[in-house]
Amino acid sequence: MNRQLAVTLGLTLALLGVADAQAQNVEMVYASGWPKTHVQVGVVADEWIRQIEDVTKGRVKIRHVPGGALLKGEAMLDGLKKRVADCGPVVTAFFPGQLPISATLLASIDIDLGNKLDIRGTTAINNKLFEEFEEFSGEYLKLGVRGLVWVPTAPYAIISRKQTLTMADLQGQKLRGFGLTVPKFESAMGAVPVAIANTEMYSGMQTGIIDGAMTDPPIMVNSKLYEVAKYVIRTGPGRGTSLAGASVVYACNEESWQSISQADRASIMKVIGGMKDYIAKTMDETTDAAFTELEAKGVKISALTGADVAELKKRMNLFEDAAKELDGKGLPGSKIAARYRELAADYLSGKWKP
Repeated sequence: MNRQLAVTLGLTLALLGVADAQAQNVEMVYASGWPKTHVQVGVVADEWIRQIEDVTKGRVKIRHVPGGALLKGEAMLDGLKKRVADCGPVVTAFFPGQLPISATLLASIDIDLGNKLDIRGTTAINNKLFEEFEEFSGEYLKLGVRGLVWVPTAPYAIISRKQTLTMADLQGQKLRGFGLTVPKFESAMGAVPVAIANTEMYSGMQTGIIDGAMTDPPIMVNSKLYEVAKYVIRTGPGRGTSLAGASVVYACNEESWQSISQADRASIMKVIGGMKDYIAKTMDETTDAAFTELEAKGVKISALTGADVAELKKRMNLFEDAAKELDGKGLPGSKIAARYRELAADYLSGKWKP
C-alpha cells in the first residue's frame, strides 16, 4: 500500500513538473541594428515574434528593440554571446572569422545559379545544408548561440549617384563594399570597393566619399538613398543575382533558448518550419515594391545583361574559390558546394519540392 502510494505521488509530481515547465513564462529581447520597417530583419521578425507568442499562448514574449538602440548589426554576434540581447539578426557576412561556412561559402555568389534560383529555393537549400552538415550548425553552437530562422536578402543591386546604365559605367566607381564576397563582385565589374558602415551609405554618397553602394532594393528605399543617387543597376536579368545562401539568420543565445520549456521550443520550431512560404512571398513582394518606389522617386533602373553575366562568370569564380578556402581550413567546403549544386539542380528541375 505504501509502495503504491509512493508510486502514485511520484507520478503526480512528475506530471506537475511537466505542467510547470510547459507553463513557464519567458520574456526575451530581439535586438536589431535596423528599423522595424526593414523587411528582412524587421517585418519578417515581427511576424515570427507574433507567431511565437500565439503558439505558446503568451508564455514566450519577445520585445523587439530596433534601430541599433541596443545592438548594432556589426556587434550582433558578440552581443548575443554576452546576452546583451536574447535574439537578433546575424548578418553572416560581417563575421567571416567566427562563421566561416556562413560568411565564406553561403555568403558567396554563384553567378549562374544566383540568377536562376528564387528566394524560396535559396532558403530551402540553406536550411537543408544547415540540417545535414553539423560543421555548419556547429559554428553557431560553439559560440553559445543557436541559428534558428534563415532569411535571404533580396538580390543585390547597385545604386549610384553617377550615370549607371551598363556594366561599363561602373568602371572606376567607388562602391561601398562589405564582407568577403561583395568587394570581389564589385572589383570584377570594374568598380573600386570602399569599406564604410551600412549607416554611412547616405552621407558617403552625399559627400562623394563613395559613388554608390551594392545593397538590396528595400534598404535603398528605407535609407532614402534615392535622395542622393538616381541610378540603379540590377546585378543580372530579372531581379538580379542572389547570394548562394541566406544572408541573415535570426539567432538566439543558447542559454536564453534553453530557458524556454521543451514543449514550447518544439512549438517554436514548427513555427519556423512553416514560415518559408511567408518569407519568400514577403521578400519578393517587398523587392518588387521597392523597385516601383525607386522609379516613382525618379531613379533610372537598368540591369546587367545575359552577356554581362557570362563575362563575369569568366572573371570570377567566387563560389568554388570559397569552397577551396574552407577545404584549406579543414572544413567540408567542397562537399557542401557539391551538395548545394545537387539540391539546386533538383529544385530547378522540380524533382525536389521543399
